[in-house]
Amino acid sequence: MSILDSATDVLKLLARSGRDLTVTDVVNELDVPKSTASRVLKHMTACGLLERDTRTLAYRPSLLILELSHQVRASSSILDRMEDALQALVQETGHTGYISVLDETCRHVVVLRVRHGTQPLRVVTWPGHRSPAVAVSTGRTLLARLSDSALADLYADNYPVVPARAPRDLKALRARLDEVRRDGWSIAMDEALPGVGSISCSVADPESGETLAFCLSFPVPQDDPAFVQSLTQRLVGHARAIGRAARDEFWTARP
Repeated sequence: MSILDSATDVLKLLARSGRDLTVTDVVNELDVPKSTASRVLKHMTACGLLERDTRTLAYRPSLLILELSHQVRASSSILDRMEDALQALVQETGHTGYISVLDETCRHVVVLRVRHGTQPLRVVTWPGHRSPAVAVSTGRTLLARLSDSALADLYADNYPVVPARAPRDLKALRARLDEVRRDGWSIAMDEALPGVGSISCSVADPESGETLAFCLSFPVPQDDPAFVQSLTQRLVGHARAIGRAARDEFWTARP
């Protein structure tokens, strides 16, 4: 593996983790010898790609990388960046991915983009498809950005009929949305479609006012929490990177 390949892997790890990296982090996450990790990090620092905290000895992106990220942010929308991330996630996992948005009423979520996976069991909805926002993971990760008063205006007197596993009333919905605000992601299992699960995150662009959600959809696993955790970590890593580049406070304020 070339030094360029190794440096690229380190930058990808920085983007996924959203924090400074130590030599030990690189060794554990990239499965490389300590001598290799140390050499790559030192070389990247010497080339101006990273800088090192003199107190913690951890590595972070340099000012050059941050300046480049601002150029990327200025030249592409969060939809562009989300499509790139979703394409990578679909290729990595084989599961189908979606990008969605709340409609003008904020009561339904609308599919904007679909990326087809390679897994044998696929249940696909198409661009333009609408679902009750309370009953799907993409809808709930978007609703979690609304205030309690806005949610009350939407649902206090007119709550929709939803599948059995979805939140059945405003109180249950608020409890689920509090989890999204705490964790940064939303999950649905056997809700809108039997046997199908999904994990979603949302990102907002404070300058354009655009807020989008993206998700991975998959067959519901049987007693396999590691599977769900792995997908969640991948999705959240991409959402964090996009959100921080867009200066979305939901992501910049998170550790």
